[in-house]
Amino acid sequence: MKIETSITIPDNLFRGNSLDIGVLVNLNLENYKIRAEFFDQFYSNINLATSNAGGSNDEIEVTDEDSGEFTIHIAKNLTTNFHLISFLEIELEDADGKVQTIYFSSIKFQDNIYYRA
Repeated sequence: MKIETSITIPDNLFRGNSLDIGVLVNLNLENYKIRAEFFDQFYSNINLATSNAGGSNDEIEVTDEDSGEFTIHIAKNLTTNFHLISFLEIELEDADGKVQTIYFSSIKFQDNIYYRA
């Protein structure tokens, strides 16, 4: 089965802000573990996972298991030190232990040029 993936990323991303990324895949997620890594070329990285993969719903929350919807939550200030161009990789692991990367792309932050005291 070919896995189709749809990603919803906010239009304006600022380092140091909370980030929620919506993901939709064309399969039932009941027997899947989901992992995501957010990283840049300077060794900043965040590893996130669903609760059945060692993470929690605060990291990756399956919002509708039957229709394949989940949300990746990146907490405020975790991206403060990231480079303006960073990367997101998402993988699924099935019940047999087969791991498949379903998404890999660059993420572009905007620099907030207005600093508040």
